Amino acid sequence: MDMRSVSHQVKVQEWREIISRCRNSGMPVREWCSENGIKPGQYYYWLRVIRNESLALIPREPQVVQPSFSAIKVSEMNNTDTDEADTCAVVKTSSFSIEIKNAANPKTLEQVLQILDSLC
Repeated sequence: MDMRSVSHQVKVQEWREIISRCRNSGMPVREWCSENGIKPGQYYYWLRVIRNESLALIPREPQVVQPSFSAIKVSEMNNTDTDEADTCAVVKTSSFSIEIKNAANPKTLEQVLQILDSLC
């Protein structure tokens, strides 16, 4: 870190404290600045600098990938086969398969769909 960067960081820290005192005072910015011998332009300049530097530190969200959907083949169920009749949907991809039963817990199904949504 060079001298200019160190000097800048010291000023940023000083202005963070000044801005914090102003906000905690409950007074309007211009009135507080007037009472404390600070030009409102300086206050707003440093507020903008601090906000921009803070925003630069926030990691950007990864690019959102649009989910893709697969067709589900629905066929008539034969009520004589109870195991097949209990299945209401089957979701298959190249990497996994999910069979959803009629008696599936709605909360569990919701959680599974949220996980899939975050992965896809």
